[in-house]
Formats: sequence, structure tokens, C-alpha cells
Amino acid sequence: MAAYGATLLRLILGVVFLMHAYLAVVVFGFGGMVGYQAKNGVPFPELATVYLILAHGLGGVCLVIGLFTRWAALANAVVMLRALLFVHLKNGFWAHSSPSGYEYVLVLLVVSLAVAMIGGGALALRR
Repeated sequence: MAAYGATLLRLILGVVFLMHAYLAVVVFGFGGMVGYQAKNGVPFPELATVYLILAHGLGGVCLVIGLFTRWAALANAVVMLRALLFVHLKNGFWAHSSPSGYEYVLVLLVVSLAVAMIGGGALALRR
């Protein structure tokens, strides 16, 4: 059953990151995302936005289908670490506060690291 547990983690993480890519590209737009990152003190916000969109978008697809799972999870762990350090850590723990704390971002970071360590599990295109 452990391989199927890894599959569940991989699938939901991929879907969440795909939705984050959608948020960055469609809802915020590239310029809006750059502005958001700049406002929060993220270094090189243009480059960070391109990396975020690629990691969440392509990485999310790779996680869902189980291809290059460990690399996709690591690429997204970098995004979540930057989000933790530059955006959410200063707002306290609780994600329900406004502005949002680091609770949810910490979970995504740790799950990304766990998926990078355990791999894609069952039903992955490549184990």
C-alpha cells in the first residue's frame, strides 16, 4: 500500500501546483505576479515568476503523470521555500489570517520534499 500512498501524494501535489500555475498565469497575469513578488521582496521577481510558472506548470504535469517525479517535486520545493521565506513567514503560522501565514506553504514544501525522497509510487509513467 505504500506505493499507492506515494501515488496519492504525487497526484494531489501535481494538481495543486497546476492550479498555482493557473493562478499565476491567468488570474494574476505575468505582470501581476512579478509585482506581487516584488512587493514581497522576492529577489529577481521576473526570473522568479518565470521559474514559478515553469516549476508549477510543467512540474505539476510531471507529478500528475509520474514522469521525472523527483525532479519536479524538487523544482517545486524551491518555489515553496522562497514563498515561505519571502512572503509568508513574516505573517505568522495560520494560513487563514490575512495576509496568509506559512501553515499551508510549509505543508506544500514538506510534501514536495517527501515526494522527492520517495518517488512517484504506483501508477507512475516512470518509477
